[in-house]
Amino acid sequence: MTLTGHVQNGVVILDGNSMLPEGASVTVLYIEAVIKKPTPGGKRIEVPLVRTGEPGTVHLTNERIAEILDEEDAAPRR
Repeated sequence: MTLTGHVQNGVVILDGNSMLPEGASVTVLYIEAVIKKPTPGGKRIEVPLVRTGEPGTVHLTNERIAEILDEEDAAPRR
């Protein structure tokens, strides 16, 4: 059986309505949050310049950036 919980004031509190019999032997496994550190020398991306005539008029979402990059890939090379 696997139960989840959290530590509160140094005591393990089980989540939900989980109940164990009094005196039950248990094993606690601490799952440490993994924090991904940036890799030195990682690859940088280059975002193309979008000229609009007015600064800050283009709302760049991930989807819009992907569209711009796709348009740039489809454009004929000079």
